[in-house]
Amino acid sequence: MSEKAWLTDTEPSVRFPIFTRLNAADVMADPITPLGATMCWIPNVLPGWSSGYVEDVCFTADELTEESAVAGFFYGYLYINQSSVRVLGIRKGMTADIIDSIFFNSPGAPPHVASPTDANESLTALGGARAGWVLTTSKFEGADEDSAIADDLRRNRPNLKAMSNRALVARARSVMPYERLAWRSEQIGASNAAVGPAVAGQILGADKAHLLITILGYAGDVESAAPTYSLWSLSRTVKGSPEMTALFDSGVDKVAAQLPTATGGFWNEFAAFIAEFGYRGPSEWDLGTESWESKPSLALALVDKMRQLEDSESPSAKQALHAAATDQAMLEATEGMDAATEAMFRGAIGSARRFAGWRESGKSSCIKIMNEARMALIELGSRLAANGVLDDSRQIFIALDSELDALALGENTLLPSIRERQSAWLELKDLEVPTFLDSAKPIPPISEIPRKGSVDVERAKVGDIFNGAAASQGVVEGRARIILGTDAIGEFEPGEILVAPQTDPSWTPLFMVASAVVVNTGSMASHAMIVARELGIPCVAGLPGATKMFKSGDLLRVDGAKGTIEVLETV
Repeated sequence: MSEKAWLTDTEPSVRFPIFTRLNAADVMADPITPLGATMCWIPNVLPGWSSGYVEDVCFTADELTEESAVAGFFYGYLYINQSSVRVLGIRKGMTADIIDSIFFNSPGAPPHVASPTDANESLTALGGARAGWVLTTSKFEGADEDSAIADDLRRNRPNLKAMSNRALVARARSVMPYERLAWRSEQIGASNAAVGPAVAGQILGADKAHLLITILGYAGDVESAAPTYSLWSLSRTVKGSPEMTALFDSGVDKVAAQLPTATGGFWNEFAAFIAEFGYRGPSEWDLGTESWESKPSLALALVDKMRQLEDSESPSAKQALHAAATDQAMLEATEGMDAATEAMFRGAIGSARRFAGWRESGKSSCIKIMNEARMALIELGSRLAANGVLDDSRQIFIALDSELDALALGENTLLPSIRERQSAWLELKDLEVPTFLDSAKPIPPISEIPRKGSVDVERAKVGDIFNGAAASQGVVEGRARIILGTDAIGEFEPGEILVAPQTDPSWTPLFMVASAVVVNTGSMASHAMIVARELGIPCVAGLPGATKMFKSGDLLRVDGAKGTIEVLETV
């Protein structure tokens, strides 16, 4: 590890200097694995991200030539380039403040420094037609194509166990150009998901702005929500079977131990679930994390929690509870509007819902493609560990892409450097990395970054009211449960308020067990918050330090539409 940077860190952009962990920490919480950075993100995802901005008529290609023009890695952690997102918003007719509120909920962010290059006359000339498309289109063909390609790669996966080591490396690398392509729908969906809320917010004005989250509500076609509905069905199968209930009562490890040979009933249903959704998992943007396919016990643990719920707490039932509130908020919002304004407002809401769905569809395509590389690499890592080339199978993700060919040939001379790198990489997990970085100033070296637990956060007191980002409607009172990672979900009890550092969509089945959710990071347009609205779960996002200012057992009142948390009692 160098004094100034981790070995896979990117060069910071000069033109777009502000970087943020907001809307990044909720999808990639830990430092990226070296292989995830060198095979996937730096050579493919970042250029694909840039290409999505260009295809969306937000930038010209020559404006995004810097390595970190759209995002970058610092101290091994993913940072989104907040400056280029702000310019994107400005070119779509918004302001930097509006784009910050929708995507980042970023109090304390370095201010946007206006530049003559924020405007681009040639793109502005095309902007009107593009905005019209965003607000009216019912079809996004790019997302359909990306989804079809991703599904085809997954459906036609070769027999990995029959492939040679070098063929496994080739398989992993071969899907990466499609990863670059799929960022088209992810980024076009993401950037245009802000347009509808911005237009709707301007129409509502300050007096009615609080209605927006409630109105956005249920979109009805959010792909990232689909696994939760399937997990719910699995939980009903367990709940209705005395035999499966007894097995789950004995512990998830014993359930997982049955997987290799069990058939019929629940097992066939679970196999179908893995075939369809096994590409998902915690921190799923990194090659080096586990998916539900590679570690089925992660999904079984979610089934175990959901089986404890009554049928009345199904996703559809929760969504139905909020439907009346959504309709009432729409009536309040449109009261006094003339016909033309109301049509524009309803069109903006429709656009927001559609593009939120396309954003999640785009992410699903990206994750499916990434998992195809992951599964080939896991097979390779298992072989190399069995042959003594690596200490354990997961160590394959500590390698660099440039080292895979030698490893595939059985070279074990790299093992000492991989061990050293793994130790240094694990140390990165202990960093309390800054929320914002400004490349106009010197980037602090790793030695100056505080360690987790060294930064004090004032403990919440009875009567305190905290304001975060309104993410998903609903008002709930309940006991807090601090959960710092999905490996600790066994501590969570149904009906508690989940307080987490960040969440990605793989956490959302756990949302079903919670009465409400509070997270340190996130905003209206974060992936997990889109899914929370789809599932009808009250949520407040973007409350820095929530996991430290609250303690498990605190009694809280959460208002997801207003974005507030009131402390009613402390332990």
